[in-house]
Amino acid sequence: MTATPPAEPRARLIRYQDARHYLWGDAVSGQVKDWYYAGSRQIHMAMFSLPPGGMWRHSDRHKSYYYADECYYLLAGELTMHNPETGDVVVVSAGEALTFRERTWHYGYNQTLVETVIVCTFAPVPDDISSAAALAAEVPPLAEIRQGRWDLTGEGGHPWNVDRARASSCFRVLPPSDWLPVIHGTDRPIRIDLMVSTEKQTSGLFRLLPGVTSDPEVHPGDEVAFCVSGQASVYLPDSDEWFELHPRDGVFVPGDVSHRWYNTTGDQATVFFGVAPRYR
Repeated sequence: MTATPPAEPRARLIRYQDARHYLWGDAVSGQVKDWYYAGSRQIHMAMFSLPPGGMWRHSDRHKSYYYADECYYLLAGELTMHNPETGDVVVVSAGEALTFRERTWHYGYNQTLVETVIVCTFAPVPDDISSAAALAAEVPPLAEIRQGRWDLTGEGGHPWNVDRARASSCFRVLPPSDWLPVIHGTDRPIRIDLMVSTEKQTSGLFRLLPGVTSDPEVHPGDEVAFCVSGQASVYLPDSDEWFELHPRDGVFVPGDVSHRWYNTTGDQATVFFGVAPRYR
């Protein structure tokens, strides 16, 4: 008997209210409220939040250590990220991005009086994103928790070695000035700001002015997108499908599928996206 091959992932819209909710963690690790959006075996998108004073660390069962590269974009608030293995600590503010490679321990803290909200991409991921906790549970616990980069203090230390500290950190905080802008299209060009683009994934942000229709685009990799603000629509000419995104809605477009972005309103729209493994 011949096994039936898995069905090819289809383009689909995921409304904010229909996104899969998941509570990560336990009393020891801290708990994080997640919303899982569209994705495939290549890439997945999620949104999560931390209340004022909230945090996540790790327990025997829940470890913030995954076999995927990640890119965060902060929608609101501030996030303090800490690698307990290396002692690296960085602070990310709303409107900035953060990226780090797979197998990177990461704790998160909200040290403010407002909620922190983050949308992120993972690439690659397990078939069931919630099984990441089971995989992480198999990771050996840390023998020591390093609370800072004390090796960067003392004689000849901070702030004179800031460049060395940044170069050796496992985290990359990316303000908009560090994003890589590119132009998509010739008839109706739009600017796309790439936050991260590696052999694993490309994630970034673009804005659609009122009335704009983008030129068609096709990516070799699967794409996930998230409407940050305004109203953005995506049209797939080959299947005549039309998906309209409002704030916090998501969409999935499989690789090699032609699509165009539309803004049919009088207000600017902003879209965060990720493509994996290859953007072009």
